This record gives sequence, C-alpha cells and structure tokens, in this order.
Amino acid sequence: MKHFLFAISLYPSVAYTAVQPSGFSSELVSVGLSLLMVLLLIIGLGFFLKKLNPNIGNNTDFKVIRSLPLGTRERLLVIEIDDKQLLLGVTPQNINYLYQLDKPLDEQSSPVFAKELSRFFTPENKNTPND
Repeated sequence: MKHFLFAISLYPSVAYTAVQPSGFSSELVSVGLSLLMVLLLIIGLGFFLKKLNPNIGNNTDFKVIRSLPLGTRERLLVIEIDDKQLLLGVTPQNINYLYQLDKPLDEQSSPVFAKELSRFFTPENKNTPND
C-alpha cells in the first residue's frame, strides 16, 4: 500500500515534466504570444481612448472646445458651431442646450500622443503623407 501511494504521488510530477517542452522553439512561441498580447492591448486601449475622448476626430463644422465629465456617463461640452460657442449637457439618453458663451474659450490643446492617435484613427488622413 505504501508503494502504491508513493507511485501515485510521483505520477503528476513525471507527467508534468514529460509534457513540458524545452528548447528554442518553445521560447520563441512564448515571446510571440506575449508580443501579440501586448499589441492587442495597445489596440484595445486606442479604441477605448477614442470612445471616451470626444476631441479625437473633430471635423471642420463641429469642434469640441472643452469637455468636463460630471459622472460616469454624463458630461458638459463646450462646442463651436458657426463661430459660436455653446454649452451642452450630454447624457446617454439626450443632449441639452444649456447656454451660449458670450466670451469664447480657447481650445484646449491635446497631448501629443492623443493627436497622433487621432491622426491614426481618422480615415480621411490615412492616405496623406506625414508632416
């Protein structure tokens, strides 16, 4: 009986060492999968950033000047349309006009990474050469 218990206790370790490959190819697969996971994480974070940041993807007719989050899904936006700046309240259900600003606000500059990311995700700029 003691020999049987000893043999059973050795079995998982023997099976584990027999299944685990060693060598350059297994390391190459591990590095490749790690690289793939990092690339997928970067792409996923880029899409997440585009979803949360309304300044990315501005066009000439409608420009977001400022954005102030009030809650998880509510925010105040200062937008510019026809050289007028308007204050809007935005929720998941609706958008409310709140006020027209008498004194225009300066446009907040985006970080360099956000500008490059917006240029990457804007479809009309994909065929233009880099500045």
